[in-house]
Amino acid sequence: MDIPKPNESLSSRFARVYGSPGEAPRVMGLLRAFWPLLLVCLVIGYLLRAVFPAPILSLSHIGILFFLIAVVAGVLLAWGDRRLGNFLKGAKGEEWVAHELSFLSAEYTIFNGIGLGGGKANFDHIVIGPAGVFVVETKNWKGAVEFRDGKLYADGKEPSRPPLKQVKAATAELVDFLDASDLCGIPVHSVLCFISTELPEEIMNVNGVVVCSGPRLVDVLQESFDEPLSEATCDSVVRELKKMIE
Repeated sequence: MDIPKPNESLSSRFARVYGSPGEAPRVMGLLRAFWPLLLVCLVIGYLLRAVFPAPILSLSHIGILFFLIAVVAGVLLAWGDRRLGNFLKGAKGEEWVAHELSFLSAEYTIFNGIGLGGGKANFDHIVIGPAGVFVVETKNWKGAVEFRDGKLYADGKEPSRPPLKQVKAATAELVDFLDASDLCGIPVHSVLCFISTELPEEIMNVNGVVVCSGPRLVDVLQESFDEPLSEATCDSVVRELKKMIE
């Protein structure tokens, strides 16, 4: 184990970390889970307008409609709670990965939960270090996944948002961003990391995407896929990404 040098702070021995992991799924989870309740509020507003000041509907009709609204609201709340639980589970997975990444050496820089201006992707994690630049997509799924013909299947079904395509699209967006920042030719690697999910192998390559389990993620990020990046190149990439959060 390395012994800290005199006057060297403990934090200076580990990776620099920017951004907040899990923030996006928490916010989007609330919006996507409970937006139907806005429709319920609109209907309630209509009913109140129908009663005051000049009644349009009879009291019996109003009572029946309020009962139906209460039933619908209860169903929507239960449905939204399940959806929100899935998003929160994803947020916890991102937080777990961010914690593991924070213990990489000081040669690495981590960006959690950032976007690139007008880009479409919200990046779970971007890792910059001597081994390269990595886009890490985190999935906190139960059960097992399998791969057939370059596609991912969970419980025998292909997800509505295939994570392999998702991380590839995010990687392409980061490459375009770096090219536009006059940082052309820097290789960017796609990594799909599964938490609490059974994989056929702990580390594998599926259609150009490195798929790994959570405990093996740090090993992947320390593997040199290409020529090691110079410190100057790493600093240039970090400088451009910091502009997105400043």
